[in-house]
Amino acid sequence: MIYSKSTIKNISESIGVPKLKDGITTAMAQDVEYRLHEIIAEAMKFMRHSKRTKLTVTDINSALRVRNVEPIYGFETGRPIKFHKTATALEEIYYVDDEQIDLDRLMEEPLPSVPLEVVYTAHWLAIEGVQPRIQQNPAPIGEEEPAAKKAAKAPQKQDGVETIPLVKHVLSKELQLYFECITESLVSPDPLIKSTALESISIDAGIHQLVTYFVQYIAMTVKNNLNNLETLRTAMAVAKALRRNPNLFVEPYMHQLIPSLLTCLVSKRLCESYTEDHWSLRDGAAEQIAEICQQFGQSYHTLQARIARTLLRAFLDPTKPLTTHYGAIVGLTKLGLSIVKVLVLPNIRTYMSLLDAEMEKRDNHQLVNDGTHCQTALVNALRVLVRDSNDIESLGAASAPKSKLAEVVGDTLARLVFAEPDAGKLAAAVLAASKEAKAHDSQE
Repeated sequence: MIYSKSTIKNISESIGVPKLKDGITTAMAQDVEYRLHEIIAEAMKFMRHSKRTKLTVTDINSALRVRNVEPIYGFETGRPIKFHKTATALEEIYYVDDEQIDLDRLMEEPLPSVPLEVVYTAHWLAIEGVQPRIQQNPAPIGEEEPAAKKAAKAPQKQDGVETIPLVKHVLSKELQLYFECITESLVSPDPLIKSTALESISIDAGIHQLVTYFVQYIAMTVKNNLNNLETLRTAMAVAKALRRNPNLFVEPYMHQLIPSLLTCLVSKRLCESYTEDHWSLRDGAAEQIAEICQQFGQSYHTLQARIARTLLRAFLDPTKPLTTHYGAIVGLTKLGLSIVKVLVLPNIRTYMSLLDAEMEKRDNHQLVNDGTHCQTALVNALRVLVRDSNDIESLGAASAPKSKLAEVVGDTLARLVFAEPDAGKLAAAVLAASKEAKAHDSQE
């Protein structure tokens, strides 16, 4: 037996029941042993269901509660209990060694830190109509996907780089119908229907999910219709309408929109015949690029520099056609005064020597027409310099000698400048900007 007769007699005497008979003590010892086995067996069930191999105090207390017995208090601990053995004259006793606490040391310890206050944090419930998959948002309600689809959507690792597959974007039937109706209206020969569609794009507040589709529509239209001037004009009008819509967030799509605008600006050919007015299309594309640089230049500091570098390469490449040169000149001019000073003005004389050689081919009417437009674009670029000159209001044509101007821009362009009504102001502004650039270079 676990408990001896003497143990039962000692416990009975401690609670005020003296002189128990031997038969009673034997029966009580057997009953106590049976109930201990019962409690331990019940506690082991809790241990096995908890996937553990070590019996804890919590398991014993759970078994006691199941048997409707008050649990044992004071033994709840996350650490295993160590029992120490000591021997007395009569028997061996096991006890728990309690840690002795020094009250003086406890009083000198610093107080624990104050718990953090309850705060509220914000998170995106939806972005552009799409609910992000974050911990705070509930999982979208839908059918359970097959295991094959789940495996395909799972992130994959290639060469140590984790790649996440693209998520399929689902449009509502209403938006699909709207997009089809708008794209059909944009190719309508009726200008009223086309203008109505463009107006809808520029003011409608519920088409934020269609922005990426419209950007893709512009890119595909420009790519497949480089000889259709009217279709390209429509694509540029759609781009302008998207940017002008105050209800749309188009900033993430600018990197997809700018290539289409640059194509309409510096492409070799944008129409079937050179007599068609593709110059106005290039001017409009240049204005849109300048507006984008002005609107998003603070967020993307290298945007204007990269566009200017691209246009400068097209401007100085002698293998490019004059139509490309015209687009590059107009684009650089629209980017502002500093671009004209730094990139256009120092290269005008070199470019004019190339342009004069091309213009000598009088038998090619298209080449002469393109060259004339390039000369006009250069004069307009120089006209930007007048806005920066404050001291030339009283200067006349005689104060800016033609020979000095020819040293900066070449003889042909100098002659065109002096043919302008405000030739004095224009020439003086060019010479002042050139002198300023030379002084800056000498200081460096």
